[in-house]
Amino acid sequence: MSAAVTERTAKERVRRTRSRGRNELAPLRVSQIAVHEYDLDPACVSLVCPSCRTWVPISRPNGRPGRTRLVPHHTERAGTADPTFCTDGSHRRVIIDVEVERWRRHIEEGVSETDGRRSNRVTRKPKVAPALAVSQIAAKKQTATTEDEPGDDRPLWLLREMKWASTEPAVRETDTQRAQRPAGDAPQVGLPVPLTTLHPKRPTR
Repeated sequence: MSAAVTERTAKERVRRTRSRGRNELAPLRVSQIAVHEYDLDPACVSLVCPSCRTWVPISRPNGRPGRTRLVPHHTERAGTADPTFCTDGSHRRVIIDVEVERWRRHIEEGVSETDGRRSNRVTRKPKVAPALAVSQIAAKKQTATTEDEPGDDRPLWLLREMKWASTEPAVRETDTQRAQRPAGDAPQVGLPVPLTTLHPKRPTR
């Protein structure tokens, strides 16, 4: 009985990037960075890149010296079309020379100090009366009152007619006196004043 012969094929080897990702800039010391610009929480150890001012994770934070570096990153937000690669900050070495407990203590002291500066008193806004509608403003103008008569919700046109009715006799009497011819001789200079209404007519052609 002949044994089955199986052909062996070589697997394709996984290609690795040959670039070592070296950065010749001086390593970043965490102790020389402001407390609010780095995060030593074990869930996400990161800091603000001094070149592009973006938060960048730190690779191998607990690794041996020389292997703790900033991961390669871009200067724009995620999802930006044609992002720019940060050449000065990528692969830069980081020296973590601050204890996690000391960093956490600084953060807690800063939070307590900030809370102490805030006032717990609630400042309420002053209540403002709602604005009147256009129809309400028009009605208010029509029912306006005068200084002589108190307001009794009577329309303005009615108040004006009542005032005219009370002063009409005196006005009529004054007009009649002005229309009368004064006593004495007529003036010698100037044209005579006509006593009747003139109705001029067009000349006939």
